[in-house]
Amino acid sequence: MRPPPGEQDPAFWNLGVAATIQRDWATARDAWEGFGIPMPEGEGEINGAFGPACVRLDTGGEREVVWIQRLCPTRGRVMNVPATKGRRFGEIVVHDGEPTGERTYNGRPVAVFDELLLFEASSLPTLHTTVHAADASDVDALVDAFFARDFGAEPASGFHMLCACCSEGRVDYDKTKVQTHSGSQTVWLAAPEAEARQLLDAWAAGGERGWEGLELFG
Repeated sequence: MRPPPGEQDPAFWNLGVAATIQRDWATARDAWEGFGIPMPEGEGEINGAFGPACVRLDTGGEREVVWIQRLCPTRGRVMNVPATKGRRFGEIVVHDGEPTGERTYNGRPVAVFDELLLFEASSLPTLHTTVHAADASDVDALVDAFFARDFGAEPASGFHMLCACCSEGRVDYDKTKVQTHSGSQTVWLAAPEAEARQLLDAWAAGGERGWEGLELFG
């Protein structure tokens, strides 16, 4: 017997996840609406704006929490440049529905979910380089330049090592959010190497800035 729609019955959620993994978008849309989640208009693949969340990646025992932009209730695009080998900026992951932690960003709670599987790989390689910046705003400008091209850039100061207990608890990013700074520092990049070099050169021409040692990671 089909449960009544709109009452957040777990059967609808489980069906939505299974249909998403199978890319059965008609069934997935029906399941999410049955659960009580309105869907974007149209048919086919669901690529909506469901807000930010965090996902705990797990590849060969390496665990890393990354930020995602949710495309549907169980699927999101990775918006960090992962430090875990084999994982990439821009890949799409399917996550569980039960939160296993919490982050806050600008006072807003954001759930952390465990990854179920890699849904769509990213073609963007992960690189790292050392940059020299006279001011923190120079590093912000570099990050902005990469994101303007739908690439990724993240200073090493964006990574925070947490024990398993803390990772599964609450972490307040109003206090531990990325703080860019001046001086020499490592920046992780997600872009084709040739285009990364072009963006770095263009950035370095804009003031007391420089870079060296662009290398492929992983």
